[in-house]
Amino acid sequence: MPVKPEDANVKEENFKAKVGEVLKKAKTLTSFLFGPEDIIAVDVGTYSVKIVEIKQEGGIPVLKNWGYIPLNAKPEATPEEKKAQVINELRAFIIKKGVKIKDVATALSGNSVIVRYVKFPRLTKSELSATLATEAEPFIPFDINEVQLGFHILNEIVEEGQKKMETVLVAAKKDLIQQRLEVLQGAGLSPTIIDVDSFALENVYERQRDLKPEAGATLYLNIGHTVTNLSILEGGVTRVVRDIFISGNTLTKAIMKAFQVDFTKAEELKKTYGIIVDAAEKEKALQEGQREALGVSQTVANVVKDMVGEVHRSVDFYLSQGPERSIGRIVLMGGVARLKNLAKHLSVELKVPVTVLEPFGFLKEAPADLPADLAPAFGVAVGLALRRNKDWI
Repeated sequence: MPVKPEDANVKEENFKAKVGEVLKKAKTLTSFLFGPEDIIAVDVGTYSVKIVEIKQEGGIPVLKNWGYIPLNAKPEATPEEKKAQVINELRAFIIKKGVKIKDVATALSGNSVIVRYVKFPRLTKSELSATLATEAEPFIPFDINEVQLGFHILNEIVEEGQKKMETVLVAAKKDLIQQRLEVLQGAGLSPTIIDVDSFALENVYERQRDLKPEAGATLYLNIGHTVTNLSILEGGVTRVVRDIFISGNTLTKAIMKAFQVDFTKAEELKKTYGIIVDAAEKEKALQEGQREALGVSQTVANVVKDMVGEVHRSVDFYLSQGPERSIGRIVLMGGVARLKNLAKHLSVELKVPVTVLEPFGFLKEAPADLPADLAPAFGVAVGLALRRNKDWI
């Protein structure tokens, strides 16, 4: 008997409903067996905490939540008082925003985190896991019992007739990890991913880079309050990772010393004037007697000169690894990235195009209420938010 069109529509709708029900059950079963995929990213800095939640909807990343929590801790505050502030602020944000996700991705950096690119004898992943402490000990400047180790195999090679594998080795001091766990768990969260700042930025790079062949590698400078993360990415793979301890706070302290002012006033001067780059602008400032602007510019430029020297050392190391290597561009991020004329000044000093990262640029709808000067500070948080639970398996 022929099927009426309206009967066919009913059957199709019933079919779709059944398929949807099956898929829903399958997703629930997967979540039960392997845990939920969704995470919330929490980037804990010394100056602020950045929170980002990105959910995949139909294969498209959608921003669900974001937060910027300044940590205006008093200079005389103890480490325990500072920790309590972060916990309370983070817990308040979660309640206010109604965040349901408890699984967290976070990242570490600084002098308690070591990243080394090493060549090990060719082993299976399980074999290297079993012998990692022994294999890694010669490359780690800490007591091997005081660190948590991790690794990622880049590729397999043959060197002098020996089968080897290029490996990224990461070591983080256990006390640093414990401190971060205490903060997140104290806020009622469950840390499931602990990454390295520079590696988290790879995710943003992959989302935003042009897939056409690139002329040279990309050098990232994530300039934070107390540390600058430097990384060089070649074809989407990080080849150099280094932390430079010249940062936003270094600039502020230099201004405090030069002008004999307190921290708050020095921060204001830094953000107001930045660096004067153009000769015409300098001449105008001289003619108008803008001594404050000229003084801040000179002070900032002197600190940036030291940073440029450190960048040159890292670039020279990278270039020494192969004659075909070059740096094609530099990308700034972090809370200091939008300092007036910083990108222009670095481009002149390093002879390479310098731009400022827009971490949310790949999203269909970026946060309209996020101030432009704060956006670059979210690089690590956005990179972490693109991670998924068990994505390392």
